Amino acid sequence: MMLLTIAFLSLVASVLSTNMSSCPIDLNYIHTIPWNTSVCQSPTNSNTANQICCQALLSLFGIGLAQHLKETSLFQLPDLPSASACVLDFQSKLKSLSLPPDIASTCFGSPERFQTGPHICAGIVTKQDWIDRLGPTTQIDTACQADLSDSSSCDACVKAGFKVQARLTSIDGNASHSTECFYFTILYAGGVVNEYGAESAGTAACIFGLPLSSISNSKGKAHRDLINTLIGIAVVVLLLLCALPWYVFWDNRQKRKKMTSFGTPDSEEKSLKLHLRLNTGSIWFKFEELDRATDNFSDNNLIGRGGFGVVYKGILSDGTLVAVKKMIEPDSEGNTEFCNEVEIISNLKHRNLVPLRGCCVSDEKYDEEQGKQRYLVYDYMPNGNLDDHLFFSRSSISSSGNTKALNWSQRKSIIIDVAKGLAYLHYGVKPSIYHRDIKATNILLDAEMKARVADFGPTITDALKMLEGDREIPIIPDRPLPLGDDSFRSRDNTFSLPPFLSEAQLNTGGLLR
Repeated sequence: MMLLTIAFLSLVASVLSTNMSSCPIDLNYIHTIPWNTSVCQSPTNSNTANQICCQALLSLFGIGLAQHLKETSLFQLPDLPSASACVLDFQSKLKSLSLPPDIASTCFGSPERFQTGPHICAGIVTKQDWIDRLGPTTQIDTACQADLSDSSSCDACVKAGFKVQARLTSIDGNASHSTECFYFTILYAGGVVNEYGAESAGTAACIFGLPLSSISNSKGKAHRDLINTLIGIAVVVLLLLCALPWYVFWDNRQKRKKMTSFGTPDSEEKSLKLHLRLNTGSIWFKFEELDRATDNFSDNNLIGRGGFGVVYKGILSDGTLVAVKKMIEPDSEGNTEFCNEVEIISNLKHRNLVPLRGCCVSDEKYDEEQGKQRYLVYDYMPNGNLDDHLFFSRSSISSSGNTKALNWSQRKSIIIDVAKGLAYLHYGVKPSIYHRDIKATNILLDAEMKARVADFGPTITDALKMLEGDREIPIIPDRPLPLGDDSFRSRDNTFSLPPFLSEAQLNTGGLLR
């Protein structure tokens, strides 16, 4: 009897040790890095403020992943239990800093995003995979090695990072993986290349984009700033005396220029540099780039037309394939609202949603007939939409002869992918978003025949206005809408799911609608 008891207890201990995973990352750096915790300390309903906080937390967590890469040669965490344990440990550390108890799960969503796998970027899982794909040295090995505290060194490192990201995306062959390849570039630059380490202030601020506290910055540069100030005072006074007449001339000239972006003085410079945001990967494109990419929006590149815009296939200067959506009725909202809408869509990160690459607001001088136009730039989905593969007679890609009927395994996989995407929109973001128009033409297929839900963004701004009380909620709301009223339930998507399931399984088209 004693032997049976001991055996039973050993079995229980074995099961518990198997199910309980610990985080392989030492997250104590959260308390030692002088990052600006104030960006997450004040509860607010502002989407912009929440995005800034989530961006800071993603950068902070990325520092740990970079250190983990240096120690283990793994770009991501080995399995889902480890990823879940790290997110929980990360949340515990944040809670000790008096931050909200659920802030990490709210910003990160599923821990699955941090789990390693061969299908994230160019098949890279380990540091050796990186070397096998790119060689022993790349541009970042020289540009990102030294101290990145000064702006010139940081700019050189960032530019080198963009070049390496473009190479990785080209090797991968799937444009939808460009954001993941950018993250891998950041992790390698911060964890492997930089000799000061991912936890240094210069690396954290430059490579990871982590906002640092002003106190820490002043302590680190106090002596140097004092010397620079004494020298600079004399130089500045002299320059001001010489430059005052030229400033008057320049100021008058600038007032006559037409802004080609969102109306802020520095937005044109950001557009020229294609400022890539760490948490979204969104790029503010210049109109000329999209014009060249689509061959002046040629009809030969027209790949789709819907109620919210016309979609063209385009090739960027680095060879990346994109889908450029020209919005219909662009004057229905202001530039600020459009910019906020882009930020909201960009923060929807899930492998079963079509990723937004960037946007553009054109100048009137480029489109005199229609005035100011707005464009959304998405990753190109080479296998078209589900409708193309269900109904060959009306398929836009069937003429190539490459389209084959979907087998039952593929149909099941597509249905599960769509369900995962909708579950993320319902429960993975705040406020929740309901698509309300699930149909075969709104399900796009990437190079691996993975389903991605599309066309959920054009009316998000209207939905936010309903939440804020600026617009009346309709009895039968338009799609898509966020969860802001008791009348909105997740069952609303049920009305469009049965017809979609019927299409995916039986090729019934819209008969059940």
